[in-house]
Amino acid sequence: MRALLTSFRNFSLQRKMLALIIPLLIITVGITGLYAYNIASREVIDKNYRTQLSIAVKTKDQLDYFANSTLSFSNYLFLNQSVQDMVAEGNTTEQREVVLKTLLPLLVTGETIQSLLVYPAATGKNSTEPFVLTYTGLSKAIGYDKFKETSYFNKYIYSPNNQVWDMLRPDDKVLAGDTHYKIVLIKPYRNLVTYDRNGLLIVGMDADRLSRSLYHDPVDAVQCILDVNGTVLASTDMSWIGKPITELPFFEKASGGAKNVSPYMALDLLKRNDKLIISDSMSDVTGWHSVVIQDRSTLLRELDHIGSATLSIMLIVCFVAIFLFWVIARIITNPLKKLTLSMKALQSGDFTQRVHFTGNDEVGRLGHLYNTMVGRIKLLIDDVYASSLKQREAELKALQSQINPHFLYNTLNMIQWTALKKDDQEISEMVVALSQVFRLSLNSGRDFVELEHEIELVRYYLFLQQKRYPARLHFEIEIDPSLKHFQMPKLLLQPLVENAIIYAIEPTEGTGNIHIRAERETDDSEEEWVVLEVSDNGPGIPEERINELMKEAKPTPSKVAQTLNATRSGMALANIKERLTLFYEHAEFDIQSKVGIGTRVRIRIRQRGGTHGIKNGRG
Repeated sequence: MRALLTSFRNFSLQRKMLALIIPLLIITVGITGLYAYNIASREVIDKNYRTQLSIAVKTKDQLDYFANSTLSFSNYLFLNQSVQDMVAEGNTTEQREVVLKTLLPLLVTGETIQSLLVYPAATGKNSTEPFVLTYTGLSKAIGYDKFKETSYFNKYIYSPNNQVWDMLRPDDKVLAGDTHYKIVLIKPYRNLVTYDRNGLLIVGMDADRLSRSLYHDPVDAVQCILDVNGTVLASTDMSWIGKPITELPFFEKASGGAKNVSPYMALDLLKRNDKLIISDSMSDVTGWHSVVIQDRSTLLRELDHIGSATLSIMLIVCFVAIFLFWVIARIITNPLKKLTLSMKALQSGDFTQRVHFTGNDEVGRLGHLYNTMVGRIKLLIDDVYASSLKQREAELKALQSQINPHFLYNTLNMIQWTALKKDDQEISEMVVALSQVFRLSLNSGRDFVELEHEIELVRYYLFLQQKRYPARLHFEIEIDPSLKHFQMPKLLLQPLVENAIIYAIEPTEGTGNIHIRAERETDDSEEEWVVLEVSDNGPGIPEERINELMKEAKPTPSKVAQTLNATRSGMALANIKERLTLFYEHAEFDIQSKVGIGTRVRIRIRQRGGTHGIKNGRG
């Protein structure tokens, strides 16, 4: 608590006012909106539950109508003399023709009955082959003996009211060639005179046709018919027909992954789930359940406009209040904010910063003192910077003038002619190479050279080094022809090659390979870069040392002099990085190395116009 109070005291005055008013507004408007949202959500859920229950009852009534129609048709078969004769006398050809003419029109024109299967109990010479009739005509079915081995017959035998409502599955192959699930009524067929059982009657309709009849009106919910075992008999999704409710997609999600749930308990388990709204109506005829299931979250989407309106009101009130308090606080704190922003810019190196306050109060006097301080600091920094540049330029000029070029060239020419007179071609070539190295390194005092001249310097330098290591040093140079005249600071590549020889070739006894490459490269933003790369197969550099080299501080003029004295090639890595920063707006320097494999040093320079990205158009 004390830490919180300390942080609050450190807030600006404007933030303190806003920190007090914003939570109050959010809490007040939020509680009101939440209360309205809860009331509306309860009303919507209750209304939808009543609507779903009405739909479930209506579907149950339709189901009862189909069931009663099936019962009426079975009673008609009981009273039909042609069927009575066929069952009593056997399924003869003559009897089949008579029954076919009588019943086929009823199946074709009827809405409920689509199949009829009669097992006659006649004995003697007459056939007991089952009579099978569908709306397409006569068909075939399994014999009565095989049917008695099915689960349907067991249910029929043990049914207390001598009739069974069930579903025939295609896998059971009761009806030959029928691939539809069929909802059937199984009941005994009796003699019209004696009322004795003399056959078995199976009347049914396709489950998919029943689904289309029951669910032809679109509803934003899942609807299905479940039997007493929890099996789907009809559904808005016909792929569910024949599956137990525990295998339906929404059951596992709604039951929390419950396994081995009894079909009798599955529906009750779903009803207790608060994520679903379930309406259920049971048929008095069949004992089946008409179920309507809807995801509660889909109903609450109707309340999105209420939530959006509440949120909009809350945001508007908060923004208006925040704006008013911001205006009031701005009048008081604006001068201090200006001073703070100016000090931040000053901290980043902008010494042109000034503040202009009206009035002669404490803030006004503070601004005047601040302006005076910034002016004094800028003068001091300009003096130090100018002095440092002059000192660095003087040291570089002094180092470059230590060798008299005219005297050096004359001396080297004399040595070359002396070697030629003595017919020593090798010494002559070495002297010429050394002369070219000095000439290209000095470059007549100019800071920039063309890339082909830098490559020429590297070739002469490597030629001399190959004389030292004739069997150990090999090199390869690749240059994009379009980069021959690319302007660059002198002695960028030669120091890198020299380092490769010192740290990769000299310490090892095997063969050393140095690869120099210059090419163009385009990045994802289609900016063009010039890539200069020097790689070797030496022992590599440890990662810790690479980090030290990349984080090395910018060298001072005295450090530059030490670097020039320490390396005969001209510049050290730190000096190369500094010159890249000095001459180019966008340049990158990177070292990649793996111990035991080798090292690669890359310089990337972004080209901009004719100056190749050089600051102030130098070069």
